[in-house]
Amino acid sequence: MTIIKFGVLLIVVLVGIVFFTLHRNGANLFEEPGVVKRLGVFLTIHSASTSDNPHFEELRTPVFDVGTDNLFQLILKTGSGLGWGIISHDSDNYNINFVVRSPILLFEDDVFVQLKSIDVKQTSVNIQSSSRTGRADFAANSGHIQALIAALKK
Repeated sequence: MTIIKFGVLLIVVLVGIVFFTLHRNGANLFEEPGVVKRLGVFLTIHSASTSDNPHFEELRTPVFDVGTDNLFQLILKTGSGLGWGIISHDSDNYNINFVVRSPILLFEDDVFVQLKSIDVKQTSVNIQSSSRTGRADFAANSGHIQALIAALKK
C-alpha cells in the first residue's frame, strides 16, 4: 500500500511541476484553440515562431509604429534587459541572435529576431525561438516570444 501511495504522490508532483512550468512560461492553456491542442504542441515541439497566420494568436507577427533603426536598437536593449545574452547582431540586415538560459537547469534556447521595414514608420518583427536540447519546450519558446513582444509594447 505504501508503494501505491508513493507512486500516486510522485505522479501528482510531476503533473504539478509540468503545469507550474507551463504556467510560468506563459502557455495560455485556456485560450483558443484549447487545452488539448496547446498541450499537444507544448509537450511535443521544441520551437516557436511568429507568423502572419499563427496556430496561437499570441504568436502573430507584431508590427510596431517605429522606424527599423530605432526598433533594432530598442530590441537589443530590451533583450539584454530581459537577461538574454547577445550572440550576434547585424545592423545592416536588421537581425539579432540571443541566447536565453532557463533559471534552474540552465537549458539554452536560441532566439532569432529579424526586422522588416514596412515603411518609414512601421516595422514588422519576425521572431523564432528554439530549444537546443530536448523534444518539448513546455511553452518556453512561446514564452520568450511573448516576453519580448510585451516588453517592446511598454
